[in-house]
Amino acid sequence: MPDAQPDYPLFRFPQERTAIVGETVRRALALTLQKASPEYALNDVCLHEIRRLSEGGAGPEEVRDLQAWRRLWRRIGALSPQERIAELSQLIQEYAEDVAGGFNPVVYQLASRVVPPALGVLLTPEGLAGVPRALTSSGLEALLSQRLLLQGPLERLRALARRGTLVCVPTHLSNLDSPVMGYALQLAQLPPTTYGAGKNLFTNPVLGFFMRNCGAYRVDRRIRHDLYKDVLKCYAQVLLERGYHSMFFPGGTRSRSGRVEAHLKLGLLGTTLPATVARFRRQRGLECGPAVRPIYIVPATINFQLTLEAETLVADYLKETGRARFIIDDDESAQPLKMVRFARSLLRLSGAVVVRFCEPLDVLGQPVDDQGRSLDPRGRPVDLARYFEYRGQVQTLPQRDAEYTRECAEAITSSYRRNTVLLATHLLAHVVWRRLCAALPEYDLYRRLRQPVDLRLGVQEVCTDLEALQQDLLRRGHLLGPGADGPARGVVETALRAFESYHAEPAVVRVQAEPLVVSPGDRQLLFYYQNRVESLEVR
Repeated sequence: MPDAQPDYPLFRFPQERTAIVGETVRRALALTLQKASPEYALNDVCLHEIRRLSEGGAGPEEVRDLQAWRRLWRRIGALSPQERIAELSQLIQEYAEDVAGGFNPVVYQLASRVVPPALGVLLTPEGLAGVPRALTSSGLEALLSQRLLLQGPLERLRALARRGTLVCVPTHLSNLDSPVMGYALQLAQLPPTTYGAGKNLFTNPVLGFFMRNCGAYRVDRRIRHDLYKDVLKCYAQVLLERGYHSMFFPGGTRSRSGRVEAHLKLGLLGTTLPATVARFRRQRGLECGPAVRPIYIVPATINFQLTLEAETLVADYLKETGRARFIIDDDESAQPLKMVRFARSLLRLSGAVVVRFCEPLDVLGQPVDDQGRSLDPRGRPVDLARYFEYRGQVQTLPQRDAEYTRECAEAITSSYRRNTVLLATHLLAHVVWRRLCAALPEYDLYRRLRQPVDLRLGVQEVCTDLEALQQDLLRRGHLLGPGADGPARGVVETALRAFESYHAEPAVVRVQAEPLVVSPGDRQLLFYYQNRVESLEVR
């Protein structure tokens, strides 16, 4: 694998961080003052934070503690207009410093050169004793890359990365998605990106060290008021205008149900539009500033044979109170031994993780050609700047741009459905789940999860159902990954080995070896894994 190139935009970040934070503060303050008075903005922030912290919602490294927020709230009325603006500016400064990431080229090179082979040694099923002495560092990387497969138009994306700024928007299943995508970008020889990560993840000393030094910025999802969201959006927009390749998960949080995202959070996605407007305005001399490169949206699907936090995520999804929870602090990703066990399980499976990069889009969700030009539905090049003109001038229009962002989000979710790669665990879980539903036809989801039933399925009926499912998926244009695209009996065995290698109670249980008989195991897990198929609207 080639060394990281110092002309990647992210290598400039240490020199530009202060200016980026300063520009973020200036824009966020101006945006806040456009929407509300300083007194209202400060009151809104204080009340939100007092309520959150009073209800036990404190996270790691809070910007201000509960008492500080109470003191500020009590004295807002006594402040002069200038003092309120100064207090608001200081608060935005604190948030921007808390959000802003970091980048250390030495740490990045360490992660690029050392971490993959180290993972290869650590995660080889046989451990160090099973690694041949002749196996070199590059051989260990190759071993790891066999488990993480890349698909998609990689050469086109490399060319677009040289021409413009990539915004990678993957699906989101696990806290492992960020490191998986970081390594996938490296394998694909695509530039490293800035990316938002939950602030709670930075409490892990090892993971936090690498994230703080490899381009991650901190997102505190417990904070719900508009001021903080504006700081995040301004920070992301400044990065885009300066040409930093970016990555974020537009689903917002991990998919609790295991389904492919159908609805996206539009906040960070929407920052691509004002950055594009700035590009055209600067080209026409309507505003000052450095040139802004074209922005290309790159959807990607991350497809795991197994999911580290599956038990916790689906349990949270199924709880009525789970709908109000935004962060799970006590899931499997916070348990080092559980993570090692999970990683060992994945490394036993060839093609255990498939990252599929999708066809690139422009900021409106339109396809682009090899030269980066936007294309209309007939494949003809169009002038993107005209979409942003109003009364002869290129400018932002909130209502119009909100509609553009929704259209882009629809194009992304459509791309997700076309490019989700289904694996053996998903197919077997779907087949067994449908049989369970047929055995309990009058019950709703929650009763099906609890109702005792002695359901034993012979290999012939399972394989018959699985073959029909494969044919239906292929007819509809869906993608089958390694281990899911072969003979049905082989798919069943691959899925059973995967389930048995990690979960204490597998989603599907091998009741009898010969002739093979299977039965539903952990029904919540069964529901979770089959949802990957169900979300593609497969009958």
